[in-house]
Amino acid sequence: MFSASMSRAIFPMIFGRRHPDKLSDGASTPLQLVRLQIEQKVDGNFPFIHQISTTMTFKNTHHIIVEGAFEFTLPEKATICGYGLDIDGVIVDGVVVEKQAARIMFEKEVRKRIDPGFVELVTGNLFRTRVYPIAPQQTRTVRVIYQDQAITHNNGFLYQIPVPFQTRLESLDVVLTCYGQETVIPSFVANSNGTASNYPQFVSHSNGKYTAELHLTTVEPSVENEQILSYILPVSLKPVMSAVEKDASVGAYFAISCALPTPNQLRTDQLDIPSKRICILWDASLSRSNSKENRTLELDGLKKIFDTWLTRFNKIEIIIILFRNNMNEPIIFQLLPNNWNDFIQNFQDIPYDGATNLSQLSSIHFIQPIDYYFLFSDCISTLTNDSMIENLYSNFKAPIWIFNGNHLHEPFDFDFMRYLTQYNGNGGGYLNREKLELTSDNLTSIIETIQIQYMKLHSNSNVQQIYPSNATSLPLNLDRFLLVGQIPLPLPNAIQFELEFSMNNQTSRLPISLDLSLIQSDSIGLIRRLWAQEKLNELNAFKDKYKSDILSLGLEYSLVSQFTSLLVLETLQQHLQYRVCPAKSRTLLYNQYLQHQTVEQNKKANNISQVIQKWNQTCQWYDKVITDVDRHRAYLSKSTPVNMFAVRSSPNVFQLTAPHFSAFGSASTLTTTPSLFSNPAGSLFSFGVQTSTATSNTPFSFGSNASFPSSTSSSAPIFNTSISSKQLITSENLSNASSSSSTKETSAIIFNEYNPQALYITRISSSSSVTNAYSIYLSERSLNRQSSSFYFDIASHFFSPKSSSSILDKFNQKQENVKIVDKTSIEYGLRILTNILELELEAPQLYRTVAYKLMELKQWNLALGIFQKIYSLRSDEPQSLRDLALVLIELGQYNQALEYFKQVLTGLWDERFQTIQTSTVLDLNRLLVLMNKTNPAIDHRLIRHLPLDIRIVVQWDTADTVIKLSIQEPTGQICNSTDSFQTDIGGYITNSFGKSDQPIEYLLRKAINGIYSISLTYVNNAQHTIVGVTTVLVCVYKYFGSLNEEKQIHTVRLTNYNQTIDVAQIEVGDLNLEKLKDELEKSKKECCRLQNQIITGKQQTQSLIQHTNVTCDGCSMSPIVGDRYKCIFCPNLDFCHDCQSSANSTHDAKHPLFCIHDSSVFASSIYTQNIGGLIHSNNTCTTCSVSPIVGIRYQCITCNINLCGKCEFLCLHDVSHVRLKIIQPQ
Repeated sequence: MFSASMSRAIFPMIFGRRHPDKLSDGASTPLQLVRLQIEQKVDGNFPFIHQISTTMTFKNTHHIIVEGAFEFTLPEKATICGYGLDIDGVIVDGVVVEKQAARIMFEKEVRKRIDPGFVELVTGNLFRTRVYPIAPQQTRTVRVIYQDQAITHNNGFLYQIPVPFQTRLESLDVVLTCYGQETVIPSFVANSNGTASNYPQFVSHSNGKYTAELHLTTVEPSVENEQILSYILPVSLKPVMSAVEKDASVGAYFAISCALPTPNQLRTDQLDIPSKRICILWDASLSRSNSKENRTLELDGLKKIFDTWLTRFNKIEIIIILFRNNMNEPIIFQLLPNNWNDFIQNFQDIPYDGATNLSQLSSIHFIQPIDYYFLFSDCISTLTNDSMIENLYSNFKAPIWIFNGNHLHEPFDFDFMRYLTQYNGNGGGYLNREKLELTSDNLTSIIETIQIQYMKLHSNSNVQQIYPSNATSLPLNLDRFLLVGQIPLPLPNAIQFELEFSMNNQTSRLPISLDLSLIQSDSIGLIRRLWAQEKLNELNAFKDKYKSDILSLGLEYSLVSQFTSLLVLETLQQHLQYRVCPAKSRTLLYNQYLQHQTVEQNKKANNISQVIQKWNQTCQWYDKVITDVDRHRAYLSKSTPVNMFAVRSSPNVFQLTAPHFSAFGSASTLTTTPSLFSNPAGSLFSFGVQTSTATSNTPFSFGSNASFPSSTSSSAPIFNTSISSKQLITSENLSNASSSSSTKETSAIIFNEYNPQALYITRISSSSSVTNAYSIYLSERSLNRQSSSFYFDIASHFFSPKSSSSILDKFNQKQENVKIVDKTSIEYGLRILTNILELELEAPQLYRTVAYKLMELKQWNLALGIFQKIYSLRSDEPQSLRDLALVLIELGQYNQALEYFKQVLTGLWDERFQTIQTSTVLDLNRLLVLMNKTNPAIDHRLIRHLPLDIRIVVQWDTADTVIKLSIQEPTGQICNSTDSFQTDIGGYITNSFGKSDQPIEYLLRKAINGIYSISLTYVNNAQHTIVGVTTVLVCVYKYFGSLNEEKQIHTVRLTNYNQTIDVAQIEVGDLNLEKLKDELEKSKKECCRLQNQIITGKQQTQSLIQHTNVTCDGCSMSPIVGDRYKCIFCPNLDFCHDCQSSANSTHDAKHPLFCIHDSSVFASSIYTQNIGGLIHSNNTCTTCSVSPIVGIRYQCITCNINLCGKCEFLCLHDVSHVRLKIIQPQ
């Protein structure tokens, strides 16, 4: 019954048996479905809607208590309206809560080890339920209730009930109920094998009720067919069917279902045209890599259409655009009746790889008109820009048809499809699997036939909130049109209105009459929820724009949407704590919980005080005087190595040396007296400094113009991070930026090369080229498809720099601190890295993994989009705001970054986030200096800039994880949260050991010369999922907040508990200065030697050149040998190389000379010849009165005067006038 092929990794799916001690690199733990129970009900009085209840029992096959996740798809028009979780053997109903709030409550209760559960919309038609706890080898039961629309079929309604399972079930129970239908008996529809013999028969009961039951044990999933139960309710379909449902607050809700005429006219713009011009937009992302059968079906459908067209046209011009995380250049193909096989080759060897970025399609623009756009995709975009999505079809001036061969149980974004095809004034539609299997004529007819448009509702009655609210193109296969609305109080006995439709520029109106005196009470809640769902469908086209409306709609009508979820809480205390009213079935738990709001306000008042207290502690540490005695003591009391029994990695090392800076010194001095809006003695910053107007490529500067100060200005400090930071650039745009230095120190930040020690990395490393390495990656991917570590490791390999054998090249790379990476390698690396976004939709851990790597690569724009998505998913985590702010600073968007920093400092956060606010104050004060902002709208007690010689910031992508940062200082002391969080030379660790607070910071105000070694230890992970592989972002600052600030970012992966890795070393002092000077001096001498050799050879070559028939007017050399110098003003005056310098005594020194190396090269030029014989008799120069004019004569067309060559050269006449250049006398 099911197809085994899956285009996207969705649950229920077991990724192999996992050992409890081995950490997974997924984002959640999948559950195994063992029992399934389905109940369906339909009211025959209004059979357009039916309700399905799916009860699923999951089993924890692991040996530890876990939190589990289960993802499932629903039909495109389905709406979740109920959720329940078993607590002590009883299904407890959930309540609708704002989506982020529901997740926050769920995760808090998980940390308390209390029973919560919730269901949320992931994207499109894909939903996820999360359950905790599930004991080892035990089960939990979840119930999901949803409402769906029936399909019109002949003269009745067709109901399709998905049976979602892909592993063996212990039991399957199905109960179908039809009531209120006394005259007809429902009947099952045969499956694809042409039989319905396995289905039970409907049994008649009293009052027109029919039921059918199916009870099976040990049920295997089908690998050939869709697992769907289908039956027909044969009712007499009226042209107009209506239902009205009273509501005490609104008045009444109504729904109209009207039959549509069958269009049979072709689009007028498709008649009498000589050829077709088609644009194919082909999704080549990872989500389509496992759907070859689906892609084949899509291409077969395309062939049917093209075959029909080629009977009418000689050729079809096709523009093929492949897109994934980026978009390929268009391929133009002329399709003829006999070259389909050549055309299909364009799709045969495509590597389906990378994330899906639909927003980039908005940049497509063609000068010549396109007849149709054919989009092949499930329209689930994992890498997108929402502002571009909103204007996606603005450049599409033709119908957009979406081809999607996915099975019904596979996810797709129907809201986005509807947005592209129905709200687009040019029309279009969605060709699903069923339509793609139609015949050539039928499929072509769907595309070419003109579409009906619903225009608007005309009414003298008082109706409101009508949906669709705007003109909408209706799909061709839509048999009936649905319209919903509200009737406000007081209710009349009847209302009348008309629906206006348009087809082929002709309009018609359909009269509707509703009798409100005969309102049925059996469908209470169904029409109300149907109205809410239709409104939600329209708002979903622009989710971010209408977020507040979608949120309030979901909360009021108990709908699961992009911003609402259904949550189950167990105890009264939980409901009071989170101010969530229990479900109506549990109203006894409701109590006076509104007082909690007052408590929250009191907490907010105390929040700033706590931040100021922590900041004062940091300032006290900063002001502590470190003496030579302290430093001497540090050398005497060396610490023992940390965690001697930990697993330590020893990867290879490549060194990236930071450049020198001449600015104003390299380090700040000590002070003991802090002051507001003034810096400690020796600080390099001050507020209110004027900015220079010099330009630069860096985004960092003081003032609004974001530019470097001039070299002569000492009052405009800057952070030179764009040069000092490790840059990833291609060989095509390698920067030649350099920085001179007058400092006496040099520094190096040496990151250990990330080496995962995996077999696939060994195989790829042995490849001979980038293309060959990519081919090896594709072959290895089938065995590691669901592993985020696999994609991270491979992408890191493609981002790694190529080795260079030149000593001078190595030195230059160290000085400029760049990694030279081939452009193709970067493209492959980004494509592979973004695959992680495709593994599990809306998984913040995976998003952070990608975003952190993009920060390392300085792909700020890509990182910004992902961090914005993370913030929408994790707005309760202050790290989401801080990450956004840091990226915005890199992009020069200082004001928005400042607002995010303020939110971090003033927000109410969970007790897990205790250190981030102090870290944010450091970043905020740095930003204030960048902005030259003297009066920010923030508590003045937090404003004090603290420049540091060394600042190391560590953060990671997994929650409830403990990472230990250890810094071994040159003295031998180790600064960490276990042995010593402060050292004698002033080193300071901000995080308390054993807590999962992040970020962790190491701060050092004044660094001593030597090597600072950085290591990380994976201590613990308290998550209740089989998840543990952690991506760690390490940001190292040298001279933080100073003029010569250097910053480097690096990512590493921790895979095992108690694993310790050496991350980097910071070298302070002149450890390698002499060596580098010697290498540079040798290189300079070699360059001078080669340059002198070239000059000597050039002079020798020039000394052999003779200028035939040219005599030197200084020494009478004839011919002139070597360079010849000719006077521009004198008609026939030449000098040799020796005489040109002494010609001033015999020749006017003001006359310019031009040098001719070889006269034979310019033999035909008049300027190298003797022009003394060019005498223009009877012509006088109007400017200098020379007569006759000798040489070239210039005649002004405007003034009709003559000019000599000298006056023309000196521009003594109006240069805007047009001249004639006359060489030969006339």
